[in-house]
Amino acid sequence: MISIHQSQFLPWIPYFYKILKSDIFIIMDDVQYQKNGVQNRNTIKTPVGESYVTIPIVSKSTSLINEVTILNAIHLSKFLKTLTNNYSKARYFDIVFNRIKNLIEQNNYIKLDDFNKDLIFLILDLIDVDVQIRYSSEFSLTTKKDDLVLDLILASGEKFYITGSGGLDYMDLDKFYKNDIEIYQYDFKYKPYTQLWEKHGTIKNISIIEILFNDLEIAKDYILNNGSLNLLKR
Repeated sequence: MISIHQSQFLPWIPYFYKILKSDIFIIMDDVQYQKNGVQNRNTIKTPVGESYVTIPIVSKSTSLINEVTILNAIHLSKFLKTLTNNYSKARYFDIVFNRIKNLIEQNNYIKLDDFNKDLIFLILDLIDVDVQIRYSSEFSLTTKKDDLVLDLILASGEKFYITGSGGLDYMDLDKFYKNDIEIYQYDFKYKPYTQLWEKHGTIKNISIIEILFNDLEIAKDYILNNGSLNLLKR
C-alpha cells in the first residue's frame, strides 16, 4: 500500500495517518512550490486559539519545493522560541522540544525541504514508526502533473493507493483502474485529547506538534484509531 504527498512543514495529524497505513510513502519534493501553503507554515494552538507559525523563505514563482531556501537561520531560532512560548507547560515539552532543538543545532539548514523532511523523520521516530519513505526526485520522472501520482505508483510497484477526498478532485480514476491500481480513500475523525487552553476546545487541522507536546504517549494510537480507509468501488 502506498501514499504520496508534498513535503510539508509540521504536517497535520491525517498526513501521518496516511504514512502509518502505508508500506511506502513518497514525499513529492520536485514539484511546484505552493506559495502561502503549508510547506513553510502551519497552525498551532496558543493561549488565544489557533495561530500560524511560519518559516520565512526565498523562492521564485517557478521554484520547486526542493529549491526553496530558508530566508535566514535566525528564523529557526525564532521558531524554537515560538514553541517555548506556547508549549513550555505541556507534559511532554522537554522530550519533544529538545529533539527539535538538537536537530536544528546539529544541521546548518539552508533548504526548507531538508528541514521539513528531517522534522517528518523525527516525528515518526518519536511515535515509534518505521515506514519506507522515498522522494519523487529519486524517480527522475518527466510526467506532467496530472499523471505524476500514477507514474510514481507504477514506478514503486505498489497496487493499492491511499488518497484523501481532495486528491480525488484531480485524479482520472479510469487511468488508475486500467493499470490495476485500487484506490482507498481515508477519513479522519478528531476526538478530544489532553491539551492546554481547553477553553478553545479541540482545534482540528492544526500541526501534529500539538498532540506530541501534550500527549506523546498516546499519539500513535490516537492517529491509528481515529482514521479509516474505504475502498472505492469501480
